[in-house]
Amino acid sequence: MQENNKSNVVERLLEGESFANANLANIDLSDQSLVGADFSSADLSGANLINADLTDANLNDTNLAGANLSGAILLRTYLVGANLTDATLENANLFGAFLSGSLLSGTNFRSADLRRATLGCPQCIPTAPFGNLTTFENANLEEAIFGEIKLEGIVLLGANFKGAYLYEVDLSEAIYRESDLEGAITKQGRN
Repeated sequence: MQENNKSNVVERLLEGESFANANLANIDLSDQSLVGADFSSADLSGANLINADLTDANLNDTNLAGANLSGAILLRTYLVGANLTDATLENANLFGAFLSGSLLSGTNFRSADLRRATLGCPQCIPTAPFGNLTTFENANLEEAIFGEIKLEGIVLLGANFKGAYLYEVDLSEAIYRESDLEGAITKQGRN
């Protein structure tokens, strides 16, 4: 069995190896190019992914609870069904990322770029994918898509929703100013 340390994982990724279902809890992959990596269903809980480049990576169903992705690049990254509980994505670039069905309880998206990202659960009504203390403060959510979701305990202060599509989104328990939602397109949501 091979050891899963930083240099070993990076070397194996360069050889095209998949880390689907791998146990990489608490690994330090900060400042690494992980473009196109397959971490689907892996355990990356507590991982240090600060400033990592995860462009086009597959993080579907990955456990990222408590992971630090501050400043990470997640362009077009798939995070469908990922557990981002208590994860930090402050100043991360999630342009075009797919977060449908992800667990975002206590997740920090402060000043993150979520332009054209997809959040929520367009094909179902999730029981509570967002939880208390999740923040999108000063995040750029321009042209993002939020589908069929209740934003309970979510902080949206200073977020940019210009051109964002809020489809059946319940904002009744979110913290925001009316001006924060200026330019958003809503359909059957409560705000």
